[in-house]
Amino acid sequence: MADVLPAPTAFFRVPGRRLALSTLEKGSDTTLVFVHGLGGNRQQWRLQWERFSQENVNLVAWDAYGHGESARSQHEQAFLSTYVVEDLATILKDHPSSKRILVAHSFGCRVTLEWIAGLLQAGKTVPVDELILLGPASLTPSLKGPMFGNWMDRLPFWLASFARPFLQKRFEALAWGPNVDPAILKAERKATKRNSLFMINAVRSGAQPIDTQILRQFGKPVHILAGQDDGIVPLAEIQKIHDLIPASSLDVLSDCGHQIMLEQPAIVNHVIESALNRLSSGQDTHS
Repeated sequence: MADVLPAPTAFFRVPGRRLALSTLEKGSDTTLVFVHGLGGNRQQWRLQWERFSQENVNLVAWDAYGHGESARSQHEQAFLSTYVVEDLATILKDHPSSKRILVAHSFGCRVTLEWIAGLLQAGKTVPVDELILLGPASLTPSLKGPMFGNWMDRLPFWLASFARPFLQKRFEALAWGPNVDPAILKAERKATKRNSLFMINAVRSGAQPIDTQILRQFGKPVHILAGQDDGIVPLAEIQKIHDLIPASSLDVLSDCGHQIMLEQPAIVNHVIESALNRLSSGQDTHS
């Protein structure tokens, strides 16, 4: 799979915390921001990037710390969600836009909602016009715990490293719909080879508590998409997020697992197009 997103620039929020950041600047007043999930990378947005690079809209995506082409660390504290939220906030500050749509996946949704909750707690304006959340991860205080739902969850860390091929197969069975394109699956296997089990566990255990009730104050449109065959995030957890946010909608997609932007790109792109059309037509999204 050839990379679709532009070659990244090195983005530093603090010295040593290098993030691989891809941007496409069109001089537009509208920006699409893509936030990938745990174990993902910015190239997972390639089918959206291809589509919307043809429009008069700015595009921003990056590899989270420890992912893709971004810097790595063997310090568990470096993966606290607090720091990932600060990464998001700093990137948005460095790429100002009068209109902004955030499209996030899985743990990237959790990071986005943690950022929003913090702004609401501080009485600050949330600089986003619409959110599109794909298979949002649970908002529980920590995600550390059962992941595979079988004996693999009981393996000690050192042994799990040797069992990685089996873990990969189990993850794929949970994450993808039954009719996934083999070419996409092959590309994702190659793209995630550099993801360490240490990083995955550090991110999951570093998920900080979120004041979920304050999200009830968020009045911007939120569009939630869930895969009917998603074995990673139970639909019941996604429903909880939908129930929390008054201005949210929830669509459950058939023939779709957890990797929604790759499995059902036409639907995701349509949702993004609709949001862009609302912004360009001047419909009020600031209630």
